[in-house]
Formats: sequence, C-alpha cells, structure tokens
Amino acid sequence: MKAIIAQKLLPSIKPGVGRVPTCEIMTFSTNIRKYLLEGQDDKLADAIRIGKDEGMQDFTMSLRDLVEKDMIDRPTASRSPQRRGLENGAEGHRSPRGGNPVTDD
Repeated sequence: MKAIIAQKLLPSIKPGVGRVPTCEIMTFSTNIRKYLLEGQDDKLADAIRIGKDEGMQDFTMSLRDLVEKDMIDRPTASRSPQRRGLENGAEGHRSPRGGNPVTDD
C-alpha cells in the first residue's frame, strides 16, 4: 500500500459545479509506517500535517483550500465534521472517536 485517501463531497458555491471533494491524504512515509507498526495512531494527525511537502493533507487543510479557491463557503466548511481547527486557524483533524483520522467517517 502506498497511501490512504479519504474524501467527503460537499456542495459547491461555484456556478455549474454541484459538489467538490474535500480530501485527506496519508502517504506511507517512513514516519507513518513506523507509527502504524508501533500502534502509535495518536501521532498520525501530526505526521500528516508535517508531511505536507510529501503530498499529505488533512481535511482541515483541504477545507481551507476549497474556501480560499471560492469552491465552498465558510458556513459549509464550518459545518463539516472534518473541520476541527478551521475556525481558529489551527490546522489538523483529530478523530472525536480517537481512531485513525484518515479512515473515520
């Protein structure tokens, strides 16, 4: 396995575009592999944010990007369950259930 990608479709505000995906991407970097093998799931959210230059992103980063590109509005982003930290500018998503932030719904 090379990566895990999770997505949710959100209504778009751009004319002619019905829905747009907000995506979380976790590639299997050295750190991600280590955390998974050692059962350190609590470190995955930070590793995803740190891995931005390696193509990783969490849902909050994706939501922020969609708002900046005028694809969704702030209320839509704020209502998204994946929006943790969006209001205060902090990036990141931690699962409220304590599981892997990539695979939780």
